[in-house]
Amino acid sequence: MGMSELQRSIALLFRRKGKELLTEKEFVFSASMDLRWFSPKEAQKLLDLGLTGGFLQRKNGSIVPTFDTSLIEIPIDYKPGKDIFAHLPSKTQDFFSEIVDRIVKTKSVAKREVVSRVNKKQELLGIDVEPAALLVASDYGLSMDEGIIERAESEILHREI
Repeated sequence: MGMSELQRSIALLFRRKGKELLTEKEFVFSASMDLRWFSPKEAQKLLDLGLTGGFLQRKNGSIVPTFDTSLIEIPIDYKPGKDIFAHLPSKTQDFFSEIVDRIVKTKSVAKREVVSRVNKKQELLGIDVEPAALLVASDYGLSMDEGIIERAESEILHREI
């Protein structure tokens, strides 16, 4: 649930503005002041989650969604709950970022490129973010030790559905 809730919030913020890109200020302002969903601090956290989760990326000083916002269904009176933050275990994000960072460091590719490849792989195969990241890592010819694979399995198995 967490992921789609996050995607839905992001999609709505961009759709309301009718823009492809927003500045970080616009994003935070929109989620806090315009929509009164969150405090500015929480809205900033939403932005950070969008970035670390790979749903948003930075582009020339602005942020853009990495997915097609028009495909997301949003109820008319949609308002994300505060639990949007609780549903994203930071552990998972850290693990995901760890794999991404490892690819970035060893293969010297842009983080953006890696994240977007992971997203594509995730959509294509309909799988969790960690195995998608591991598959992308192996696409880059990066071998992952047993420990990493076991960790990915346990992350997914212990995830709240």
